[in-house]
Order: sequence, then structure tokens, then C-alpha cells
Amino acid sequence: MPRMKTYDAPHKGLRNALSQLQLLSGKADFNNAAEVEHLFAFGQDVFKLLNIHADDENEVTLAELEKRCPGCSVHDRSDHELLESEQRSVEELLLSIYSRTQNGQGAEDLASEFYLLLSKYHGDYLLHLNEEETVTQLLLWKHFTDEELLEHRIRIIRRNPPETLLIWLRFIIPAQPHVERVRFFGRFKKTVPEDLYSKALDVVRQELPTKEFDSLYEAIQREETP
Repeated sequence: MPRMKTYDAPHKGLRNALSQLQLLSGKADFNNAAEVEHLFAFGQDVFKLLNIHADDENEVTLAELEKRCPGCSVHDRSDHELLESEQRSVEELLLSIYSRTQNGQGAEDLASEFYLLLSKYHGDYLLHLNEEETVTQLLLWKHFTDEELLEHRIRIIRRNPPETLLIWLRFIIPAQPHVERVRFFGRFKKTVPEDLYSKALDVVRQELPTKEFDSLYEAIQREETP
């Protein structure tokens, strides 16, 4: 029987978010204040999730792993520090671009620099995700049951305020196959208040094609019917 994949949902969401940010950074007109403002706002959401994800891993996943396998969390924690430094450089450059356009100045001269800096970070981050999925995941399976790994996930969900969870869902749900979407909402409903669950469905409705959302909603309803 397949084991629970600790990183599957958040990592698919982050890959989706970073890919969209990369696309936006490549096609944006850096002399157009409205386009840069959209890129900046989108980037703020993505960077927020990246920060939260690293903190959640450090404080829950890796903290629990370290208790049972001393030294096993060192590599990932070190990667998080290096990636945080890279991310900070990307954020600072985007803020500089945003500030210039808000002051009526163009920033076309920084477009290529930003795209390449983001690309470097994006590539390094993807390698980090892959290592967690192929190395750290094996350690988690060795030292924890699926029930314990699920408890870690529930703790992480509860660490995040509602507004953050809704941002997560914008990127996670479209990046999953139908069966995983249904399973995710089944677990999510058991974890959060009803009003947040309703808001989550509204967010996902905006992100999915109508046919895909209708299929998801119908499946959820069937799951809830006794």
C-alpha cells in the first residue's frame, strides 16, 4: 500500500507558484507600472508561502525527525538558510523595480537581471524540493508511521492563519489530479471551521476551469453523503 507523501501537496503548489512567477517575470513590461504592480503582488504571495513552508518544515517536520534521527535534519536546514539568502536578493530587486515604477520611472534595464536572478533561485529551489522528496521522505517513512505523518500535516495546517491557507489552495489544488483534490478536501473539511471550508471552495472555483471544479464539487458532495 502506498505510503503517505509528506511533501506532495505543498511541493506541487510551490512548483506551480514559482512557475507562474517565472512566466510573469518573463512577459511583464517593466516600464508599465500596472504590470509591475501585478508582478510584485503575485511575488509577495509566493514569497510568503516560501517563507512559511520553510518555517513549517523546520518547526514541525524536521524538528520531529531530529528527535528520532539526530543529525538527519542538518542538511535540509542548511539548504533552507542558503535558499532564504537567495530569495532575499530576488525580493529586494523586485522591490526596487516596483518602487521605481511607482515613482514614474521605467525599470526595463533591470528586467533581464531580475529574470535571471529569479531563474537561478527557481532552479536551486527545484533541486531542493527533489532532494527532500527522494532523500528526506525516505527518512520520514523509516522513522514515522503514516498516522504520525498525517498528524504532522494537521499541525502544519493549524499553524497557518486562514488567509495563508487560502493562498496555498490557489496553487496546490490546480496542481493536483482529481483524486488528490477530492482526498485533500476530505481531510481539509475535518481540520478547519465550516466558514473557512466554504471560502476555500470559493477560492478554488476561481482557479479551476468550470468543468474541473464542477467535477470536484460533485465528488466532494458524494463523499459527504452518508
